[in-house]
Amino acid sequence: MRDKSYYSVRTGKNPAGASLDLATLLRVLRGLHEAWEDEGYFQEAFGYDCVDSGFTPGSLGKDIEAVLLLELRKTNLLPFRSRIESYTEDDIFDVLEFLYEHVSKPVDRTYHDWSECGWHCSTFDRAEGRAEFRDKSTVYYDVRMRATNFQQMGRF
Repeated sequence: MRDKSYYSVRTGKNPAGASLDLATLLRVLRGLHEAWEDEGYFQEAFGYDCVDSGFTPGSLGKDIEAVLLLELRKTNLLPFRSRIESYTEDDIFDVLEFLYEHVSKPVDRTYHDWSECGWHCSTFDRAEGRAEFRDKSTVYYDVRMRATNFQQMGRF
């Protein structure tokens, strides 16, 4: 995304420019999460499904729901793709902080094209993944809340 707003937002002439309503924010974040997940940014922590070999767990193990319950004290957040549109604002920012802690940029990956299985990643760069995630997430948080940034430590 651009560092600067477009004209109508920058000048205050676009009424939707000041902030996003919750439904719009959820829609935008769903697209962002899907893109990152499809590219393999969460495979190191969450693992991945393969049409040939089944589920390969990541560093968080097989039960991500239990990890979320332990760390966030919340249930019914998974799967992100189908649940995100029912999140509250608190859920959104809890999950963004959780994802920040577990995102890694794939460095080495192979595309498995059988039945459009997707990327299988083997080497990751956590610092680069976090930096990219922070930059993208800050944009959406800024639009919603006009905060200054998603801090270096991944907290709002």
